[in-house]
Amino acid sequence: MPRQPRFSKDDIVSAGLRIVRSSGIEAVSARALGKELGTSSSPMFTMFKDMNEMMDAICAAAEKTFMARMEDVTDYFPAFKEFGLRLVAFAKEDPNVFQMLFLGKDSHPEIAESIARQCLGSVGQGYGITDEQAELMFRQMWPVACGIAALCVKHPEDFPEETVSKTLSYHFSGIISIIKSGREVEDIKPQVK
Repeated sequence: MPRQPRFSKDDIVSAGLRIVRSSGIEAVSARALGKELGTSSSPMFTMFKDMNEMMDAICAAAEKTFMARMEDVTDYFPAFKEFGLRLVAFAKEDPNVFQMLFLGKDSHPEIAESIARQCLGSVGQGYGITDEQAELMFRQMWPVACGIAALCVKHPEDFPEETVSKTLSYHFSGIISIIKSGREVEDIKPQVK
């Protein structure tokens, strides 16, 4: 009878996520996983056909972690502000996982984007704007929230929660005022001398 594997796929994925958290995605290798689990690298390949499959599983576990953080975000008003605060907190608390999910070469920003769109979907009802105006609001607020979160990966101390909260509120209030007024934002023009 063949020997039962000492580690499950979940054990290996959890070890991979710990490595990402402590040292970044670049540090994940079969050897590093073996070391984390106190074994050689060979058990990794009895559970996964190759490193790509293993990395996909680690990324999927990271996505689950992020989704759990965002689970009830639409229960707040304004939901997008709560989303922004949680996105920034995630970047501060788990910068290497944030970087892997949203800033790396194989990142998946659509995960966060779909949640942000749900949050801004409630804006139309709460502020009396059309779906088209809510989409415009999304296109303006999405880079602000992501930009602050990305800056927090390296310098979290520069953005305390109160600053993030006010920044999101100022941007949101300014954009909603412009949208509701029907005015157009001026374009950049060269100065006449």
